[in-house]
Amino acid sequence: MEPPAKNSRTRRLRSWFSSRFSRYSAVPAQPAEAQAASRQLRGWFSSRLSDKSKSGHHRSFRGVPDFFRLAVESLNEYALITMDKDRVISSWSGPAAAMFGYSEAEIIGQNITLLFTPEDVAKGIDKQEFVEALEKGRQDDERWHVCKDGRHLWCYGLSFPLKDENDEVRGFVKLIRDDTTRKKKDELLRDSEERLRLAGDSTGLGTWDYDVAKKTMTISKRAAELFELGDDSKSVPFARFLGVIHPQDRPSIAEKFERFQVPSPIDEDIEFRIPKRNGSVRWVLVKARAFVDDPGRQLGEPDRLIGTVFDITERRRQRIEAEGVKDELESKVKDRTTRLIEVNKELETFAYSASHDLRAPLRKIAAFSDAIIKSAGGKLNTEEEGYLDTIRDAAAKMQGLIDDQLKLAWVTRKPLVEAECDLSDLAREAAEELKKAEPERKVEFVIAAEARTRGDRELLALALRNLFGNAWKFTGKHPAARIEFGVTTVGDRPAYFLRDDGAGFDMEFANKLFGTFQRLHSEEEFPGTGVGLGLVERIIRRHRGRAWAEGAVEKGATFYFTLDTEA
Repeated sequence: MEPPAKNSRTRRLRSWFSSRFSRYSAVPAQPAEAQAASRQLRGWFSSRLSDKSKSGHHRSFRGVPDFFRLAVESLNEYALITMDKDRVISSWSGPAAAMFGYSEAEIIGQNITLLFTPEDVAKGIDKQEFVEALEKGRQDDERWHVCKDGRHLWCYGLSFPLKDENDEVRGFVKLIRDDTTRKKKDELLRDSEERLRLAGDSTGLGTWDYDVAKKTMTISKRAAELFELGDDSKSVPFARFLGVIHPQDRPSIAEKFERFQVPSPIDEDIEFRIPKRNGSVRWVLVKARAFVDDPGRQLGEPDRLIGTVFDITERRRQRIEAEGVKDELESKVKDRTTRLIEVNKELETFAYSASHDLRAPLRKIAAFSDAIIKSAGGKLNTEEEGYLDTIRDAAAKMQGLIDDQLKLAWVTRKPLVEAECDLSDLAREAAEELKKAEPERKVEFVIAAEARTRGDRELLALALRNLFGNAWKFTGKHPAARIEFGVTTVGDRPAYFLRDDGAGFDMEFANKLFGTFQRLHSEEEFPGTGVGLGLVERIIRRHRGRAWAEGAVEKGATFYFTLDTEA
């Protein structure tokens, strides 16, 4: 290949060298002035190739007539070297010195072999190049050359023989251009293209480049396979690309390609079908982005669309199957939820009715027991009175259980009325009720101020009454007690707590605390039905919060709860 000329002066000089020194038969006759200049420069080269200075070295390039010297020296990117028939260097231009690091004094008189790599010298390339230049009239080559400091340069070279007026070869001229930077860029580009190709082969990804003006699409081998356009990379008309798209998808895809505008900040995902030769359909995912060739233009229609294509047939099949399974599951969940709601309503209705229906018999049992005691008028012995007391206590306990069951049903069925609520006020009210019920007890209440939230005031009041009642009960065996209500932070949200220094509990059984009718202590130790904390947990859950507890035996307990309706 010929080295690209940067300007007309370079082209003229290269043409001048070729026409005058290569002796092409097709060269037309030159004007008298050019022939005189040719003879002048050829005479100068001949004298330099045949004569030596007193020191025995060939003379330098500086003796060339001014016009030609300036012309040659202006080829800043080309090194110009002349040699005799034995390839001994006779002239050395300034760019040659800059390129290879040898001064004129160092290089003139040396063989051109000095600039070839040992591998090329071993193959005889340093000689063969000039043999071919003699045979062909010129020789182009690209190879590595060696600098004075040992560096290797990838160079483009143009060599041709230098002949005198009698058509006798007097030596050679060689032009050399350093293409090391270009070669590195080419290698990087090839590496990048190879990595992209390997990535495409391993991932099944195809690439394409659409020239909007030419209406042509350059596609990779993988893209050609996916688009059913063959099995090799190629450039195809955009109309042909549209032709392979499923007829039902074709209009929308054409419209999407037409409406691309610059800027295109994100890739657009386009899914469509490609009919295959065997009659089946391939689903592909195309990602596209718009670009302009002119960096100064930021808006408007793009010059190119560049993107990728990927086979998503299996993904689509799995999606369809998943959607079918999802629909089936949603239908089953909906049916089961409906049945569960109906069953829960029936259970609530039954519990509510049963509780009401059981109240009357229990009242009769208690009333008749009292009547027997009164009518006996002291005639009953101690054992008989004990029987009646047991009957009355059992009836009272049963009544308590029924009341608690009705409370549970009420907490579950009551519509939630959310409003601003001051938990500190509700806590103080619960504490006052307890102090009035047992004024003789020594209990210190510490209640944080301004613990505001949103929620159903009636339900939250019931929850706090049960928490305070629980703390009051389990501090009952201590001569003095302390009960504290406050607010802390758990994560990034407020958590309310009630802390006491009472009997506490073993954390091993913490999961049973909020279960309905679950108890960690015996009836003799601490009487109760085991429903209070269950009521608290249901109320908090209805406020989309959660409740938990921490404690240790005889070291007190702390009950926490959060609410998802904060003011």
